[in-house]
Amino acid sequence: MKSPKSPPPSSPSPQAKPPKSKLMTQIYQMTQVVNGVLKINPKERVPKLEVRRSQKDKPEIYDLVGDRYVLGRSTSKCDIVVQTPLVSQVHAQLVRDRSQKKAQFILQDQDSTNGIYRQKQRLKSVPLRHKMKITLGPPELAEAATICYIDPPPWYIRTVQYTGIGIGAIAGIIVLAIGYELGRVPDLKPLPVTQQGPVEVLAGDGIKRLDPTDIANHTEYATIAEFGQFIPKAVIASEDTSFYWNIGVDPVGVARALVTNVRSRGERLEGASTITQQLARNLLGKTYVGQEDSAGRKWREAAAAIKLTFTYNKDEIMRLYLNRAYTGYGVYGFKDAAKLYFGKEASELDLSESATLVGLLPSPENINPFKNKKTALEYRDRILNRMAELGMITDKDADRARRSVLNLNEAAKTKLQGSVAPYYYSYVFDELQDLLGDNFAREGNLIVETNLDLTMQKASDQALREAVDRDGASVGFSQGAIVTVNAKDGSLLSMTGGVDYQASQFNRAAQALRQPGSTFKLFSYAAAVDRGISANTTFSCSPHSGIIGCHNGGSGAIDMYRGFALSENVVAVRVAENAGLGNVVKMAKNLGITAKLDESSNMVLGGNEVKILEMAGAYATVVNEGKYIKPHAIKRILDSADCKNPKDRQTCRVIFEASNFLKPRQAIDAGVASTMLDMMRGVVQYGTGRSAAIPQDTVVGKTGTTDEGRDLWFVGAALKRNLVTAVWLGNDEGVTRGSSAIAAQVWGDYMRQAVR
Repeated sequence: MKSPKSPPPSSPSPQAKPPKSKLMTQIYQMTQVVNGVLKINPKERVPKLEVRRSQKDKPEIYDLVGDRYVLGRSTSKCDIVVQTPLVSQVHAQLVRDRSQKKAQFILQDQDSTNGIYRQKQRLKSVPLRHKMKITLGPPELAEAATICYIDPPPWYIRTVQYTGIGIGAIAGIIVLAIGYELGRVPDLKPLPVTQQGPVEVLAGDGIKRLDPTDIANHTEYATIAEFGQFIPKAVIASEDTSFYWNIGVDPVGVARALVTNVRSRGERLEGASTITQQLARNLLGKTYVGQEDSAGRKWREAAAAIKLTFTYNKDEIMRLYLNRAYTGYGVYGFKDAAKLYFGKEASELDLSESATLVGLLPSPENINPFKNKKTALEYRDRILNRMAELGMITDKDADRARRSVLNLNEAAKTKLQGSVAPYYYSYVFDELQDLLGDNFAREGNLIVETNLDLTMQKASDQALREAVDRDGASVGFSQGAIVTVNAKDGSLLSMTGGVDYQASQFNRAAQALRQPGSTFKLFSYAAAVDRGISANTTFSCSPHSGIIGCHNGGSGAIDMYRGFALSENVVAVRVAENAGLGNVVKMAKNLGITAKLDESSNMVLGGNEVKILEMAGAYATVVNEGKYIKPHAIKRILDSADCKNPKDRQTCRVIFEASNFLKPRQAIDAGVASTMLDMMRGVVQYGTGRSAAIPQDTVVGKTGTTDEGRDLWFVGAALKRNLVTAVWLGNDEGVTRGSSAIAAQVWGDYMRQAVR
């Protein structure tokens, strides 16, 4: 049955009736007549045989419609003729095997001289598969003909196959990657040290404690049973329902989170951290996992969780998690949390109280019964509902717990809400980590003596609240920050990072980046004086580089003293250009500014963002005859675990003492600093900062207002007391309707109270 590119000539004509035999019926169904020529129906899937007489010849394609084909050199005996010397008259035959579920062709050698080969193996017969190549004769001979069987599976089967291969490959890569990453995870036996003792933070008087809780030592339960019957169940219902069967990560949860987050168009809505992953982050967050919100951190977190799962049993992992989960106010673990919020042991908590504590986990500082009882109850009810859905408790138990009244530890609540200097206290821990490193700081057992002046802190908080109450609504500002530094030693005496710490824990004094406006002109003028430009040099008041002329100097020229005092922008730009913009940047860096600065007129006019605390440090350097000392809250750190007499902290080992570590650095020449002080005097005497004047001291400083009144500044110094204070007023988002004169007034109000 010859079939080069078409069925044999004996196939039925268009008028022929369908044949009766099974084979001919199949052929009839798979073919159609086009213009008197019988062709394969293009919708039918027909196996094909590709024949090459040699490597140089083009292939001939044969449709395999029938059940048997003979291959060889003979034109009279063979259906598929292969004219090449190595092929016998009758070399092989193709026979369709219909005994299988899917009919399959078998190639059989017909006692040929040179045989059939697959690669270098001679075969008597071989079942053919898609893309299988067979050589008619030894493959090392150039004259050997080759055949290739073409019978691709249906698209849906190919899709499944390729998908399986892809999934297998990805899984293999993931397994190898996890294996590599597991080798990088630090040892987990013994467990990494976390906070084991209190961090006692003292005000500058060495007596007043700033840490707000009464929990003297962090203690942990030795068994999971000591947490009572409800807390472990509530944690599983809230955080990880697959806890007892997953390997530290939950693939289903990861997939669900991915789908949710993709649908949210990039907005991160759902995480997928198991209890074990959260514990891994708690134990290794600073040393290995990391703190950033990134895919890399999640990957390391997953690897650490898997290693934890293979190192400890599930009950031990749960016990560790319950002992170390953060529950707010510097408190770790449900044992200490039960004491803080309810004045009880964890095992004494009822179902409602247990669910309330577990509800803190997503955001302990916000979902807090002391701060926001309504929100805390909403989260409690969600957990109760989930526990009922999972069969951990009955619906009746859930209803009874929802209808219970929470009896909070009112004494602790009152103390927490009345704690002094909360922004200062939180900043101490940032500084503690910078000084000692993350691991050491996290171990606890420390006594931290600070530079906090309680009188100044009280006056600072009061001045900001009164300013917002008095002028906030009419002028359009709702927030502010005030920070005071002793210029002689860099000690941070007070820090108010916002109006209300309970409403917002964001520390605007130390964390916020704001445009400094004209307060940045300090660096341009200092750079000019440092470059030898006399402060008596006059500069034109005419418009320049798109900047309007002087507001107060007419169209003539004014010297640097008057230009600085009246805060003339066009003069500041000309001064900076004469000094060199690169030198202005260098001056700012020398005086402690760490933010990125661009060499442009925008920078000169305070268009780059800086930190308020760093601006206070820069002005303090000028007051301190050009000597820079980084502003610091911590005076001394003692190791409370290493004391000759535990009752006398003066016998404890000193870990850090600021006077020994923070030495003054001559950032600018003392003469340059003196000239800048003279310029700053003019600001308060006859310039833009007149409302900052106070009778108790000699005041110098600089005002600053950014475009549309977005940021209102005054940074000034009370020279007799070497006190430098930076005041910022504005909004976290949006503009104001005010000017820097208001900030200068707040500065004066505060300092009058602080220095009396």
